Order: sequence, then structure tokens, then C-alpha cells
Amino acid sequence: MQPLLSINNITKQFAHNLPPVVEDLCFKVYPGEIFALLGPSGCGKTTTLRLIAGFERADAGEIRMEGQCFADANVHLPPEVRGIGIVFQEYALFPHLNVLQNVAFGLKKLPTKFRDERVMAVLDMVGMTPFKNRRPHQLSGGQQQRVALARSIAPSPKLILLDEPFSNLDAGMRHSTREEIRVLLKNAGMSAVFVTHDQEEALCFADRLAVMRDGCIEQIGTPETVYHRPKTPFIADFLGMTNLITGEAEGNCAQTSLGKFRIAPFARGKVLLSIRPEHLVMAPPETEAHSNGVGEIVMREFKGHDLTYRVKIGTEDYVVQTEYCCPLQVGARVTLRAVEPAVVVKHNEPHP
Repeated sequence: MQPLLSINNITKQFAHNLPPVVEDLCFKVYPGEIFALLGPSGCGKTTTLRLIAGFERADAGEIRMEGQCFADANVHLPPEVRGIGIVFQEYALFPHLNVLQNVAFGLKKLPTKFRDERVMAVLDMVGMTPFKNRRPHQLSGGQQQRVALARSIAPSPKLILLDEPFSNLDAGMRHSTREEIRVLLKNAGMSAVFVTHDQEEALCFADRLAVMRDGCIEQIGTPETVYHRPKTPFIADFLGMTNLITGEAEGNCAQTSLGKFRIAPFARGKVLLSIRPEHLVMAPPETEAHSNGVGEIVMREFKGHDLTYRVKIGTEDYVVQTEYCCPLQVGARVTLRAVEPAVVVKHNEPHP
């Protein structure tokens, strides 16, 4: 499948005495795909979005949409001709206009009859037809979000850019609105580039995601791949709780302070391993045939659907995730065992 959007070696630097905000960035977005840019504040996510939209000009590299060059060393198409819709973090609805007028704002070139038909079709798509005569202050945050999306969809853009679109909503509203917007985009067959610093949001909203750090992309993949097979310690730690453990690897196993772990991929020499808390299990020492070191539970957090434990073994702490019904309490003596291979996130090859 040919990509809809191609970002090739994009670099942007705002001042010569400062490091680039984004550097040598490369990724592709395919038709109908929701692609997330995930990373901490200041990593270059929003700048990347602004480069795609045309609000900023890259210092190097190339941006193409369906093969057409939008930006390179000699070309910089203005935002209004790129055929890209944008939903800002603040929604940017006009307070003096009602819902109908806000959505119709970008369709002024259409004849009135076609404009009205398009606006009503888009409002119906986002479930906002009953609120068409209300002004923004009369809507909830989730409703404002849907109006902002409708306004972006109305001109039939090839691509939608979403800049932290759910960050102003409370937790319950954020979850329901996120689900609704994802269904809307999928039903409309629209592609989107979605910027967020929220790991859970990226994992459940995106088809693929790129994890950014200091202006660079460290890994691209499906949410499942990036979560279960992180390539660097930063990704392992940023994309949810993990245990980082040093070890000595030989093929598909590594010797660690907790005993021998299966690992992936194969490696030899000193390694840093990531193992998720849900991939560790606890057992009382007397029931463990081969003890890997006895530790003590020093923390237990009940979270409704699960429990999070912290186990101290020697001078190190390990996080373990269990089902809600685990009976073990703080002070219990336990051993730890891995039920999934640990992931090699840093590898020092042995000297020949």
C-alpha cells in the first residue's frame, strides 16, 4: 500500500545556538490509519504537527502527501492549500457563532445549498445535530471536541491532525470521547496524526505509534509491539511500568539477580533487560523449588481490577502486577519468577 503521508529526514531548528527541535525525522502514514506521535513535553511532537500543517517551515528534509511535494528545500506550500484538517488542543471554536456556523466557517466557497447539506451531514456524523443552534459555552467539553472535529472534517481533508485533543477533558469524558472520535475517524475512512504525551491514550487510540525523545524517533510500531518489545530503556520505562534488570546473556537466556531469565532477542554479553510487572509472579519461598532470592513485599496498592506490589530483594525494588484477588500482604516473604521472556533494551557485545 502506498503511504498517504511521507515524512523524510525532516529537521527544524529555531535558533543556531540551540539543538534542533526535531532532527532527521522519518515516518509514513497510510490511508485510513491513525498514527500517534508519543513522547514527553518538549520532545518535538507539536512542532512536527506544525511542519506537516505548513505553519512552520523545515530547515531540511521533505514532506509529501500522495506523492505531491508539500515541503522541501525549494517548496513550501501554505497551510490553506494542503488539504489538511486540524483539531487544536483548545478546540478554537468561535464563541459568537453557533455550532452550525462554526462548522460552516471553512466552507465559504461552496454554494449555500451544498454548504448547508455538507454541514448537516457532518453534524449527523458526529452526533451533534440536536445541538446545532447552541453556542460553544452551552456545550460540554466532549461536545465542543466533536464540533471541532466536525469543522475539520467538513472540507473533506485528506488528513486530520489532532494536537493533544483530549487533554482538557476530565478522566471519564476523556475515555468516552476518545472512543467516539476513533469510531468516527474509522467510519469515515480518514487518516490522522495524533499528538499526545499520554501513554494509555496512544496505546488504545492509535493503529501505530512513534515514540519520540529529544526531537528524534526511537521506535515505530503497533501499540502491542512497542509495549511488549521496546527497543530502548527509555521506551520501556516511558510506555508503562517496567523493571530494568542487568544480566549476562548467552543466547536465549540471561543470568540476573533474580535467577535465569529467558530473553528476546538472543544476545551475548552484558545486557539490560525490561520485564513488565504483569510478567512477574510471586510465590512463598517454601513453595518455590528453585529460589531466585527471597524478598519482602514493602508496598501493596489496590486499584480495583488489579493490584500493584513492590518487592524488595537485597537492595533492589521490583514492581509486580497481579489480579485483584491476590491475598499476599505487606511484610510477606516471597520469591519472583518470570512467566514471559525479558526484553533486551541495551546490549554490550562481549569483546572477542
